[in-house]
Amino acid sequence: MQVRAQFECHVLALLRQRPAVNLQAARELELLCQRQLDTETIAGWRTFWSLATHFFEGLRLAPNRSIEEPEANAASQVLSGIQLREQPNALDKPLDDSLQVINHLLFLEQADVISQRLVNILNDWSDSPESDLPIEAQLDVQSMSQLAEDVQLTAVQQVADLLALQLARLRAKRAADDIKTSLRGAQEVSRLLQHFAVGSVREPQPQVLVALRGD
Repeated sequence: MQVRAQFECHVLALLRQRPAVNLQAARELELLCQRQLDTETIAGWRTFWSLATHFFEGLRLAPNRSIEEPEANAASQVLSGIQLREQPNALDKPLDDSLQVINHLLFLEQADVISQRLVNILNDWSDSPESDLPIEAQLDVQSMSQLAEDVQLTAVQQVADLLALQLARLRAKRAADDIKTSLRGAQEVSRLLQHFAVGSVREPQPQVLVALRGD
């Protein structure tokens, strides 16, 4: 109960200040999740703690981040998971099914927001290629790769990793066509997530991968 009480206290502090992010509360929650991850041995729960850690880390690190409905929903999923973990029969099959649902929703709440924001950032950048690449784009694509790795969504992770490399190249040498390629990569991530949300795991489009690699 002590761990749950700590989480509830910091989540309350986090949500009380919305839409602004209470950075101290986000940091405390990130550390709490990381400590639970460090000691967790069960695969499904390691996924949960990793997703939760990345969620609070993202709130803390990204500039101009705000807490809107999707972020509040993700925080609620974290609390649901903590309540489930404290139940004496937390390893029983029905509760394991509940954990899978929580992990699915916790992933999608984060991934949808990140992918939509990434598409918007790169779309704006393609319209004004003379401007610098916003730092949020690099942070978002790294976060997407981490989240996809958490839930073993290989297709999304593959596209996100290639997109991260492509954006790194663009920071050194900018070209309008390459910016549009980055936008296509972000749109491909969104497409894969939409299919995953309804239970269909798709492969990345080969032409998108080729373009991101610069082949």
